[in-house]
Amino acid sequence: MKVVTVGNHKGGVGKSTLACNIAVEATKEGRKVLLIDADTQKSSMDFRGLRAEVDVPQFNAVAVTNPTIHKDIASFNAFDLVIIDAGGRDTGPFRSALLASDLLVIPALPSQLDIWSTENTVTLLEEARTFKEINACFVANRVIPNSNIAKEAYQALIDIGILLLNTKIHSRVAFAYSISEGKGVTEYEPHGKAAQEMREFYKEVKSWL
Repeated sequence: MKVVTVGNHKGGVGKSTLACNIAVEATKEGRKVLLIDADTQKSSMDFRGLRAEVDVPQFNAVAVTNPTIHKDIASFNAFDLVIIDAGGRDTGPFRSALLASDLLVIPALPSQLDIWSTENTVTLLEEARTFKEINACFVANRVIPNSNIAKEAYQALIDIGILLLNTKIHSRVAFAYSISEGKGVTEYEPHGKAAQEMREFYKEVKSWL
C-alpha cells in the first residue's frame, strides 16, 4: 500500500480536483483505491457521491476529519493506493495526513504571493520528516493557458528545494465540468488538453510509487 497526500497549507489551490483525478486514473488502471477526504468542506466526498451515479470504474472513499489518520492508515492495507485530500490550514488532521504519507503532492498557484504562503506547508513537511521519510513534490496548478508562468514565481518554487514536476496543470473549464458530473477529466473529455495534462501529471506521480 502506498499513501499519496495532496495538500497545501493554503486553500483554493485545487487540491481536491487533483486528488479526485488521481483516484480516477489509478482506478482505471485496476488499482484498489481509497480516497480519504480530510477536509471539512468534504469536496472529495461530494465528488464520490456524484460518481456513484455514473457508469464508470468506482473507488472507495471515506471522510476522516480527526487527527488520527496516521494511526488509522494501517487498517486500510487492503488497498493498493490511498489518496488523502488534506484540507488547508495548519490543523491536526492536516498534520496527521502528512505523517501518514509516502508522497506529498503540493499544488502551487503560479504567483509569488501564493508561493510565499506555500512555504508554510514546507515547514510542516519538515517537521513531519523528523518522524518519518516523506517524499514531496510541487505541481504548478491553475496556470493560465497560453501564458508563461512567471519566471520569478517558477524559480521561487525551485529554490525551495522540493522537486517541481514537469507537468503544468492549466486552468481549464473541463476540470470543473468533469468534477460536476462525477468524472475524471480523462473520462469527461478524453482527447482534450486537460486530459492530456492529467495523464502526464499522473504518470509523474506514479513514478514516485
